[in-house]
Amino acid sequence: MSRPDLLEAGIYTIPEVAELVEAAQADVRVWVDGHTGKQDPVIDNQLGKVAGKTAVSFANLLELRFIARFAKAGVGLREIRAIMKDVSEELRHPHPFATKTVFKTDGKKIVADIARRNGLNLIYDLKSKNYEMPSVVMKSFMENVVFDPAGEAVYWHPRPKIAPNVIVHPKFSFGQPVLERSYIPTDAIAKSVQVEGNVRFVADIFEVSERHVRQAVNFEKDLRKAA
Repeated sequence: MSRPDLLEAGIYTIPEVAELVEAAQADVRVWVDGHTGKQDPVIDNQLGKVAGKTAVSFANLLELRFIARFAKAGVGLREIRAIMKDVSEELRHPHPFATKTVFKTDGKKIVADIARRNGLNLIYDLKSKNYEMPSVVMKSFMENVVFDPAGEAVYWHPRPKIAPNVIVHPKFSFGQPVLERSYIPTDAIAKSVQVEGNVRFVADIFEVSERHVRQAVNFEKDLRKAA
């Protein structure tokens, strides 16, 4: 498969992925690159190296979001790899976890069946103390992503609770977090607030609301804590 257009696909380094999906950088690197002689990569990386650094696309980022959730639930890497591979083959899509297909009734059933085939369910439920994929978990994953009519992911709200107006869109700022509608990078806003020390002044400079400025600042703070 040819490399996608970098202006359309988004570009994320390992540290950036780790922050966005709230996982350790070392884990993300293994998921993306594998471990020589020990582990194969978990994802089919669309980009490989960009400017000498390992980078992944937006579609890969959404796959890694699922992998991070599986890993936090205690699912082993061997099982995660098998699930990702089998789901891709069953749904005939190279990156099904970046599509709406896995949220549809038949898609959820396929994912659950493949998981059981590998000896487990997907999410560890604290009440039942079993691995499962509760509908509420799948619902939260779907609600935070906007899909096009064909079911392909268009953009993602990575922190909807603290920053509902911050999105990750592969076609803006190479996929870096931006404010919805204005598409101003949250990093630029947060740095401006740090320099100016005044939310209202920064809001006037960028012609956005003070609420959106605060969301951008809170989002960037949360990213720093995540990885």
